[in-house]
Amino acid sequence: MIHFAQGEYLFLIFLIPLFFMVYWLMLRGRKRRVAKFGDPELVARLTPERSSKKGWVKLLFYSLAFFFFSIGLARPQIGATLKKQEVTGAEIMIALDVSNSMLAEDYYPNRLERAKLAISKLVDRLQDDRIGLVVFAGQSFVQLPITTDYVSAKIFLNSITTESIPVQGTALGEAILTCVKSFSMESENSRAIILITDGENHEDDPVSAAKDATTMGARVFCVGVGSVEGKPIPKDGELMKDKDGNIVVTRLDEQTLRDVANAGDGLYVRAGTSEFGLNPIIDEIRDMEEKRYQNVVFEEFDEQYMYFFGIALFFLLIEFLINNRRNRRKLFVMVTLLLSLPVFGQVDKREVRSGNRAYKDGDYQQAEIDYRRGILKDSTSIAAQYNLGNTLYKQENYQEAAKHFSTIKDTLQNGRMERSSDYFHNVGNVALKEKKYQEAVDAFKESLRRNPYDMETKSNLAYAQKKLEDQQNQQQQQQQDQNQDQNQNQNQDQNQNQDQQQQDQQQDQNQNQNQDQDKQDQQQQQAPPKITPQTAQQMLQAIEDKEKETQDKVNKEKAERVKSKQKEKNW
Repeated sequence: MIHFAQGEYLFLIFLIPLFFMVYWLMLRGRKRRVAKFGDPELVARLTPERSSKKGWVKLLFYSLAFFFFSIGLARPQIGATLKKQEVTGAEIMIALDVSNSMLAEDYYPNRLERAKLAISKLVDRLQDDRIGLVVFAGQSFVQLPITTDYVSAKIFLNSITTESIPVQGTALGEAILTCVKSFSMESENSRAIILITDGENHEDDPVSAAKDATTMGARVFCVGVGSVEGKPIPKDGELMKDKDGNIVVTRLDEQTLRDVANAGDGLYVRAGTSEFGLNPIIDEIRDMEEKRYQNVVFEEFDEQYMYFFGIALFFLLIEFLINNRRNRRKLFVMVTLLLSLPVFGQVDKREVRSGNRAYKDGDYQQAEIDYRRGILKDSTSIAAQYNLGNTLYKQENYQEAAKHFSTIKDTLQNGRMERSSDYFHNVGNVALKEKKYQEAVDAFKESLRRNPYDMETKSNLAYAQKKLEDQQNQQQQQQQDQNQDQNQNQNQDQNQNQDQQQQDQQQDQNQNQNQDQDKQDQQQQQAPPKITPQTAQQMLQAIEDKEKETQDKVNKEKAERVKSKQKEKNW
């Protein structure tokens, strides 16, 4: 089956009949002009080398060349088919922990990279199974929907880092539920979830989530990554510390993972340095009931335009050989046109074109896969990077979108791309979503420098400037509140010191009075001294105030310690 990528150029073929009609009118007009100056038969005898048939032959070869040239412009392609094939296998959702604790170097080079390598080897072993990928930390999302496209699985796997999830922490339960929601409807008896993590759950109840997964027909397998004695977490060239300045040590929580695997009717395996632990899990999955799926397979297009251009050039050469000298210039112009056409000299990568079609149809996940393939083949492709950024923006993955936009920023700032104003407009939109209002303002201004008449960019710029002003006012108000709180604390400390001094002075006075009274009593040989009721009440009140102040301080420190402990668990 032949597919034309730019079928609109086929309409050029309808110009061929006009060539013959125009040529016939030219011959008729020539005969009329000759008849005005002399006898046509006499003119024909005076120019015996001129043949009326040769003109029609030349026109025929030229029309044939134009015909094949038009087909080449339409870019015929073959080999692209969508066909359904029935396969058997299980559906496997892999949930990979990307929290900061996975940067610990229990394994070489670290836990996360070692886990990615093991998953890559697992993908190589799969044949008829369908696989999906979920990444999680404090939150979770589907990195790759359930698919049999193992090449795409590896592409998405390579792009995973600890920055793939903006919210840090470890929410095992949410990751399991996200996997359950990602299974297809027809895989009720062949579902498996492989949870790869160090087990340091900070957020929810993974055991309950595993039980819920079993009710949905899924088994939960756990792979523990890390060591029981624990390792520090390197981050930005330093060791991660908690709020109190202590070095964070992340340890493998095997008990939690065993409980999750038991609740999920699965298996727990501790990852080793040589054998990561996925092989026994895969063997266990092989024993599950296999399910038959209707799988849609897409075969890539093969470009055929160059053959048609070659045929067109062949007919042009024949036309040149039977033509006169004046038409050599026409041949030169035609060949130059062929060589200068972008479709002849440089063709867009098929992956980018396929991604463009998916993007146009609203299938952003497939478009992302195609664009990432294009980047793998040509990392310098501006179109692939730019379109991938737009696709990630459509999927609300703003952090990754900004990352791919930044790779072509220098090229775009130099104006080496058409409609670069659209690029900076999109960069501004991404910055708005990330609440980076200063960057959004700068991007929208850069876009307006290239296209001052874009009303949508002007509107977005006004909105970004308003949000930036609100953000700055809020920061100023927070700074004022902090200064006010500091002043209040200082005043409270001063008042407390003054009260304490007064109490100490009062106690000293009372003590002096008591000593004087004792001396008087001894001298007068009277009964033992007695404390006056007023003095006793003052001393008792001072002791109670001191105890209450100490207790309040201890309770406050405990509350702050618990609160900071909850917030600082960002690993």
